[in-house]
Amino acid sequence: MQRRHAQEYRSLARYMVKQARMLKQMGLAAKAGALVERALAYHRLGWSLQGREPALQPVPVRVRSRR
Repeated sequence: MQRRHAQEYRSLARYMVKQARMLKQMGLAAKAGALVERALAYHRLGWSLQGREPALQPVPVRVRSRR
């Protein structure tokens, strides 16, 4: 049950980010930023509810930028 809730929170966060992109394209950057902040909170909540299954946790990836 807890795993299903975690997946729902993460999918809701993805949907909210898509909505924020549309808002930004419409010129509503402030509302888009607020929506993304809430989406990040849902994303973190989903991962915290997931539990201790190491295969499902995000893996940090090293990113390099060229100057």
